[in-house]
Parts: sequence; structure tokens; C-alpha cells
Amino acid sequence: MPTNNLSSRFERIARDYFDASYEAMPVTATMLGIHRFDDRLGDFNQPALQENLRRITDFQEQLAGIEAASLPASLQLDYELLSNDIHLNIVWHSVQQEWKRNPNFYAEWPVFGLFLLVANDFAPLEQRLRALAGRLREVPAVIASAMANLEAPPAVFTQVALETLAGTEDFFAQLIPQVAAQVPSVEAEVLTANEIARRACADYAEYLRKELAPASTGEFAIGRNLFEDRLRREHMLDLSCDDLLKLGADAYQSTEAQLSQLAEEIRPGKRWPEIMEAARDLCPSTDDLMNAYQVELDALRRFVVSRELATLPTNDDLRLMETPGFARPTTPYAAYLSPGPFEVKQQGQFWVTPVDRQASEQEQESQLHEHSFAAMAATALHEAYPGHHLQLVRSNEVSSYVRKHISSTLFAEGWALYCEQLMGEVGYQPAGLADGDPRYFRLLLLKDQLWRAARVLIDVGLHTSQMTMDEAVNLLVDGVKLNRASAESEVYRYAMSPTQPMSYLVGKLQIQALRREFSGLSLREFHDRLLSSGTIPFKAVDQEMARLA
Repeated sequence: MPTNNLSSRFERIARDYFDASYEAMPVTATMLGIHRFDDRLGDFNQPALQENLRRITDFQEQLAGIEAASLPASLQLDYELLSNDIHLNIVWHSVQQEWKRNPNFYAEWPVFGLFLLVANDFAPLEQRLRALAGRLREVPAVIASAMANLEAPPAVFTQVALETLAGTEDFFAQLIPQVAAQVPSVEAEVLTANEIARRACADYAEYLRKELAPASTGEFAIGRNLFEDRLRREHMLDLSCDDLLKLGADAYQSTEAQLSQLAEEIRPGKRWPEIMEAARDLCPSTDDLMNAYQVELDALRRFVVSRELATLPTNDDLRLMETPGFARPTTPYAAYLSPGPFEVKQQGQFWVTPVDRQASEQEQESQLHEHSFAAMAATALHEAYPGHHLQLVRSNEVSSYVRKHISSTLFAEGWALYCEQLMGEVGYQPAGLADGDPRYFRLLLLKDQLWRAARVLIDVGLHTSQMTMDEAVNLLVDGVKLNRASAESEVYRYAMSPTQPMSYLVGKLQIQALRREFSGLSLREFHDRLLSSGTIPFKAVDQEMARLA
């Protein structure tokens, strides 16, 4: 078959596959910037899930009918990425069966779908509110599917679901009514639908507490085979669990040594955790927290431009906001929400989790100190400039249709962690640390690197049943010096997202290897080439950079 016919056939399979995914997972479509299904949440009853699995399997068979080597070089990587995505989708439905074991999917995903319509102004507010009303009316059906589908989930999944639902209370009680009041013509429709959704979520929380929690006896660990399958398929890594454990242990030990050496330079005779406490005391007030983050973001952006570290996205746009309540149980500090690749308006959202004013005075002080000026700078550069925001919005500019749908945490998180080292390497000093010891920032970056090395150990340990939840929490508390509440939130997330926690350190190491490989390029040239491939695994990036060199 002529190459151009094969290319057209491949691209048609890709478009049909992703089109089907929009209807099956409308919230994902909204995230991507596809708005045909904004008034839906999706059908998650078992017949619908089985039909979706049948369709995905059919796409897998269609793709197998094309020999990848016969495609143009520009499409061969896209073929592998699509094949891996289809494989992982099948695993989600038929092997891991997340729809059967994860109550938080039904708690978080629908509300996230509602939030996207409120937070992103991709269309007139009236249009978004009418879609919102449609999604609100579908919440009871999603909850009904949850109650019918869930079977003996892991206890931690049920616990996180309950915390997520508690975080939605203000969303239904305050945020939606406030937004609906801005458009009187649809306010009544939205409020009626909102009450229906609120009651459904309250019923779900009651069901989780009284019925599902006692039956939550399942195992959260996915096991060595599935873990290594994800390494190969999602991240394109030729590593085993044992390889990862050694990599994590080596990085943990070397980082500990670097921390001790720097601590001795700063205050002879003092250990790094003691010096970190002094650094943590340098923090904004609770009332000035968001403003302090904005000052740091502005300083970072100016620095990236003036030092020519990378090309900023076209029409760069970043919005700072407080983390939505429903996301706070799994977002103890900060997070970034990127615009969809198909959105016309490319505005990113930088979430900061504020101090919980309902907590005890001691706990509030502990939370505030997690936003010290040194930590704030590390977080802001990781999430925004030159981290996630710069990289993901640049990625949205990629022309490949397949790559607009693929998002590798290995690239995204690896890039953000690499940026932490990069900014220390080129001499960035936090805006808020003008009156403090500048070495606090270096110490904080090393402490965060220790944290990411610990994530590798915990990720593999938890999901191969070599480490318990308590042991994982203790490693973060005793080794990395997180406070216990934050450590618990972190470990809950790790338990629910196998191979994501390891992607920070492993991705950073792969970027460093690529930088050595392309050492003849300036920093800006290297970064721009790296960022031009999309958010795909580095094995694929390496192949593309070598081909285009």
C-alpha cells in the first residue's frame, strides 16, 4: 500500500479512537479543549463500560493491521504512542478495573468536570452554565453506577473519596450559586440541578461511610507485573522494579550526603533539618500568602526571559488562584492546571492550597511554614516558570494530532524537577529571600530532591508490597522531614497513582542524559528543541531530536 494511503489510514484510526474517547470520557474531552460533550459526564454502568472496552479493542486490532515501519518517520513515533495509549486504556477497563476498585474516581472526576466549566472562560458564561446544568443532572447517574460497580476497594481509596466529597461541600453550597447568580436567565435551572447533584454526593458519602468503608478490604498495590508493564508502555522505560529501587536508593544516599555537606557550610555542627527549620521561619503571613506567590511568579518569568533559558509560550497567560476545596485532600501545597491543547485561549492555572483557618493554631503555623519563601520559589518555578506552565503550554503548540492527546508524567514531572536544579545552577535567588541566607534556597532544592528520591522508593515499594503505608509515611516524616499530615496526603496519592511518583526523578535524569548527548547546543537551543516534541516519553524525544539534528 502506498505510504500516503497508510498515513491516511493511520490518522483516521487515531481520530476515530480519540473521537470515541470523548464520548466515553466527556470530562477528558473538556480538559483537552473539545467542547461537544460539555453537558455530559459519561455513562459508567457496566454495559456501557463493556461496550467501550469492545470499541477500544477493535481500534487495537485496526492499528495492528498497519506495519509501523511502513509509515513515514514522522508518524512512526505517533504509532507507538497511540498503540501504548490503547493498551493502557484496555488495562484500565479489564485488568486494573479502576471503575470497580476506586470510589474516588466517582467522587473527584465528576466534580472536576463541573469545575472546568466554571473556571475556564472558553465560552460565554451562559453557554457554560447551561452545560453545567446538564452535567449536574447527570451526577446521580454517576453515583448510582459507583454504588453498583464498587467491590471491596482499598481502604485508602475510600478514605480519600470521603475527603474529596467533604471538599465539595463549599463548591455546591457557595461557588455554583455565586456563579449562577451572574446569569439570571439560567440561574433557576442551575440551582435546581445543583441541589440534585449535592444530594447525590451527600448520599454517596453516606454510602461510603456506612456500607463501603467496612467492606474496603481490597489491595491497592497493582503488583510487579502491572507496574513494569506501565513502565514500558506509559513511560517507554527499559527498567525493572529492582532497577528503579537501586536508582532511587543511590539518589537518596547521594542527596543526603550533599545536604549534610551544605549544612556544614552554612552552620558548622548543625544538621540540615535544623537549618531547614530556620529557613521555614522565613515565610509570608497567612493574609499575604497569595500576593507573595504572585511576586515570586513575576520574578521567575523575568529571570527566564533575561537569561534566555527557554522561549516562552505564545501569548503567555497564567492565573494564580486558591486550590479548589475538592482537590485539597490530594494537593497539600500547590498544583498546576494546564489549558487543553485544543483551547483557543491558552490560560494556565497555578493553584496554591491556603492555610486551613479551621485547623488548630499549631497546625495552621505548620502549614504556613510549608510556604516559606525558599519553598515558595521552588514550588513556583516547578509549577510555572520555567516548569509546568511553560512546558505544557509549549507542548500544546505541537502539530501532531496524536501528541495533543498524549501526556507523559515522565516528561512533565521530569522537566519540572530538572528546572529546580537548572534555576539553582544558573544562580536564581528567590524574591522573598532578600533578607535571608541565599544558601537556604539551595538547601531547600536538595531537600526536595531527597523527597523525589524517596518517591521512587515508595512508589515501587507500595505497589510491589515491599513497603506498608505507615512505612512510607515514616520515610517522608523521618527522612524528608515533611509534617505528618502532608506526608499522609502524599502517600495516599502515591497509592492511587502507580508509576507517577517515580517520574519526577527518573524524568530529570533522562533530561540530564539528553543534555549531555546534545552538549553542543546552548541552554535555550537545547530546551527549545526538547520542548518542541510534545509531552511524550524521553525515549521518543531522543529519537526525534537525533532524527532532526
